[in-house]
Amino acid sequence: MKKLVCLIGVMMVLVGCKPPPQTLSVVGNTWLGYQPYYAEQILHPEAIPANIHITMLTSDVSVVRMVANGAAQAALLSLDNALSLQTRTDLKLCIAQVINSSHGADAIYAPPGFDINDRQQPWVVGMEDSALARYLLARWMRLHDIPERQVRREIILPNQHATAYAAGVTDIFVTYAPFSQKLASMGAEQIFSSREIPGEIIDTLVVKQESWRQHQAALKRLTGPVWDKALTAALDPQHPYYQALQTLSGINAEELRQSLASLSLYNSAASRTFLQQDYARVQQQVSEQLVASGIHQVITPLPICEGVL
Repeated sequence: MKKLVCLIGVMMVLVGCKPPPQTLSVVGNTWLGYQPYYAEQILHPEAIPANIHITMLTSDVSVVRMVANGAAQAALLSLDNALSLQTRTDLKLCIAQVINSSHGADAIYAPPGFDINDRQQPWVVGMEDSALARYLLARWMRLHDIPERQVRREIILPNQHATAYAAGVTDIFVTYAPFSQKLASMGAEQIFSSREIPGEIIDTLVVKQESWRQHQAALKRLTGPVWDKALTAALDPQHPYYQALQTLSGINAEELRQSLASLSLYNSAASRTFLQQDYARVQQQVSEQLVASGIHQVITPLPICEGVL
């Protein structure tokens, strides 16, 4: 409990702190599925391999920027974001772990009474400037025959969605857990979610292939026993890790329970099974949707890291 009292202060150090030289830096946004890693880094940093440091950032934009400029060698990203990064850079990434699949945790919210058939004026869409947000919006538009002229995108960071909603300056929000829970608690209604596109949104740990070769043993330990221990603890409502997730997310216990119910978190065995049996199909499906949505003309594949299977 004493550690949890200090959690917020420690978390402020975690967000944006720089790892020591020669350390493999792993960065991710505030997505709920990644938070068992953050809880482990905060509460039991000695369990993390000594040459690995995990940092929570505020947005996908920051994550992608750090990987692209060489400040980080690995990233926690949704598959569509990872494929987009692989496609538009020469980073030569590989996938080391599948963390979760989203079954409603990624969603589009609107004020009560929003009428999808009322198209007299364009809708202002608040969204992060990320491949995932563009992907989710494009899938909603395609499935509901919404023309491009009907939406006007406005870049708003996820941690500012609640403020923008309260101000009434945006019609629709493309968001994800835990920020979606904040909007729901303010009365916003879900009008679309990843539940309607099953299997298309998964979250991953991707690594530069050169860094994987250099740190393979440590990364296998991180994605194996370290992750499994953290995940088990984070899913136990009586465990300090569960309370840590509440603090990191800024939501209460019931909101956390609802958020966790909207995604499937994979332990290391389930991750390997997914990579063996489902990854090729899902990667192809997501790649086709990224092209069909106009985000990219062609997709550079994201291979599985050597030795993972």
